[in-house]
Amino acid sequence: MSTVTKTDAKKRKVENGTTSSSTVGPSKKKKNGKVNGKAKSNSASSSDTKSDDGSLSSFKPFTLAEVRTKIAHLSTRLPTIPDDGIDPDDKEAVIKWTGEVQAIIEEFNLLLCCVSAATYRWGSDRSGAADQNLSLLNSELANAQDQISASVTPRLSHVLAPVVDLVIEETVTTTTKDEKTEGKRSVNHYKTVENDPSFIRLCRGILCRNAVMLRQLLMTNFHKVGRCIDDYLKATKKDGDNNRNGFSF
Repeated sequence: MSTVTKTDAKKRKVENGTTSSSTVGPSKKKKNGKVNGKAKSNSASSSDTKSDDGSLSSFKPFTLAEVRTKIAHLSTRLPTIPDDGIDPDDKEAVIKWTGEVQAIIEEFNLLLCCVSAATYRWGSDRSGAADQNLSLLNSELANAQDQISASVTPRLSHVLAPVVDLVIEETVTTTTKDEKTEGKRSVNHYKTVENDPSFIRLCRGILCRNAVMLRQLLMTNFHKVGRCIDDYLKATKKDGDNNRNGFSF
């Protein structure tokens, strides 16, 4: 009996040792697996954040002073008008002058869209006077855009993008051996023609007759926008001197 008891005791010790080792092993592997997984996810998120910050930090929007300088440069690129005016019968010359003016107006509008980013500050970082100055600036810029879009852009659009119709220029008929088409096949060739040629000539005449005043209107608004930006920068600097929390550039 004593021999059997010792043998059973040895077997129990071996079984207990095997059970404890099998239990400890997997738990360490799971723990290590979780830690490695967390480390990988954290490193991936940190790398994504760094790449996003790098792309944003490398970009610099226009300052308000830069917008003002670029608008002043636009005025020098505005095409001039010959001393004897623009001949409305010279279609190519009219379209060329109109296209150049239209391109400058488009760039002017895009530059004004950059003003919002240049003047952005969180509400609590601006004083009451700074809010009033910004509202006045936005009002004057919107007024300049409205004058140009109402008085200049329609006259340019009538010349650059007249109303046209799609008509059949010719029909070509060929003979085939296909019984379904009864031995004939017709192909239509289309072209665009001016819907109202007399109205288009009238629009060219109006544009050429008012070209001097249209250019004057553009130059006036470019000059006014430049003055508004200068006055806003002066008012902002003055408000910043009186109040440290005032909005400044």
